[in-house]
Amino acid sequence: MRQVILFYSFLFSSLFTYAQFQFTGQVNQNFNNATAYLIRIDEYQKSDLLITENIIQEYKIDSLNQFHFSGDFLNSKNSLYKIYLDNCNTSITDYKHTIKHCENSNTIIFIAKNNDSIHFPLNDLSQSFCEIESSTPQNIAVLELTNLQEELLSNLHRTKSDAQRDIIFKNCFKKLQKHSKTFNDPLVELYAYYLYANKNSYSREFYLNDLKQNDYYLNLLNSLTTQYPKASYVQQYKTDLNNDGYQLLENPNSNASYIAYLLGALLVISLLVNFVLLKKVKKTSNEVIDYKNVLTPQEQNVFELMHQKMSNKAIAETLFISVSTVKTHINNIYAKLNISSRKEINDFF
Repeated sequence: MRQVILFYSFLFSSLFTYAQFQFTGQVNQNFNNATAYLIRIDEYQKSDLLITENIIQEYKIDSLNQFHFSGDFLNSKNSLYKIYLDNCNTSITDYKHTIKHCENSNTIIFIAKNNDSIHFPLNDLSQSFCEIESSTPQNIAVLELTNLQEELLSNLHRTKSDAQRDIIFKNCFKKLQKHSKTFNDPLVELYAYYLYANKNSYSREFYLNDLKQNDYYLNLLNSLTTQYPKASYVQQYKTDLNNDGYQLLENPNSNASYIAYLLGALLVISLLVNFVLLKKVKKTSNEVIDYKNVLTPQEQNVFELMHQKMSNKAIAETLFISVSTVKTHINNIYAKLNISSRKEINDFF
């Protein structure tokens, strides 16, 4: 009888320890009554959105300000996931959450599989989702890439010429691509691709130029197909390459003279488009802009605190965000409002 009890005890414990994921974390006082959601990201292009039908688990923050997700139902291969913290009293399906994250929220995107153990501790400033303690290098890849992008773009607001900005954008594109290769996982490279190739990216122009002649993107597609044959990301990536006019995707052995002719035509078109856009920018540069119509709520907060002559560090402490996040908001503000320095903020108001 004793042996039977021991056997079933062992069997019961094995069911809960074998190939079971563990995602835990600590939150600060701002999220005492929050709910944490574990969300599967099926489309990497929509990783910034909150898609409620992809919520796979939720956890009410406990008395120790911690959350804990566990189970045995994730993919056996790496996939993109997101943890979303929400302290709102409104429904999670409210438009503020589905269109863009509400102000009383925090989120992190990461790569994981079914048997990974990941912990998200508070950093030295008691901020959530700024650090990751993980079981594999791939788990921290998205955070590293995001931080690298913020670091590379941190000096953008100090630049005063297009030439300087071009250098920063090209440097960002190349370094993101290079660093993503060090993880030896095409899914990490795919997320880096999303950062520099999406339509809102500062580096998209350099990506499109690189796309004309580089077989890197075809090799990445082959690696994704080999390692993740059943993942939806593969077809999404192929569709993106097609939409961006990647010639090597359908005809890798096309005639060199035809490619040269096509590149020349694209160059002429690009020059004409840039000339038209430049004229439009010059025409609208002196127009009054209502910043509340073009900035996100968080960007408005940062902009108004900048007007109060607060430093980046003071803004970060006031809004409970990192300094690098403040810098990213400032870069967006400068781009949207056609200003290039703090000196111009008083004139703007």
